[in-house]
Amino acid sequence: MLGLDSNRLKEKGITLIEALISTVIVGIGFVAVFQMVNYSVQSVDVSGERTKTNYLVSMVAEDVISDKLSENAGVRLYDYLVTQRKTDFTSWKMGSCSSGTSSSGTHNNAQENKFQKWENRFSTKRIKCKGGNATQDIKFLKIYDICKNGCRYTNNTEEFKLAHGPEKIIIGKMEANIPTTGTKIDATGKEVAKTKKSYLYFQIY
Repeated sequence: MLGLDSNRLKEKGITLIEALISTVIVGIGFVAVFQMVNYSVQSVDVSGERTKTNYLVSMVAEDVISDKLSENAGVRLYDYLVTQRKTDFTSWKMGSCSSGTSSSGTHNNAQENKFQKWENRFSTKRIKCKGGNATQDIKFLKIYDICKNGCRYTNNTEEFKLAHGPEKIIIGKMEANIPTTGTKIDATGKEVAKTKKSYLYFQIY
């Protein structure tokens, strides 16, 4: 027994410096894992917002196509969208971070009810909003009309005349900016969230 104890006295243990180095290495590993987990959580959140936004963009297109012939005071929905558009072709536009509208603010025509419906769909009631400048969370519907004459775009080619005759083509473009992971510096030097565009072109008439 005495011989065994004397041998143990000669054994060397872990020094304090070695223990500290081991702790630092393990700590660095945990920090890397935590950062990866945090990025994964953000990516899942952004992916969910993209899915919801893409779904809502498609719903607007379905709204317009399904009710394009609905009338108010003799004006059909697709003509109303053409007459209501601004110089940049925007017929409906939602600013940054809207909280939507109240149900008590209903209108007496299908066109305005559609606008209110879209305002509620893309509000903070359903999708998140990062805020920042006015272009980060913007959503809008643009309308383009094409015909032989009297439209914003004219097409006098023989192929168009044969295919469409005196009629016109109305194209809709629904677009929504989706905040994504990371930040960037805008033109004013302010740090803002990065965004990606979700848009859909569809023929209305």
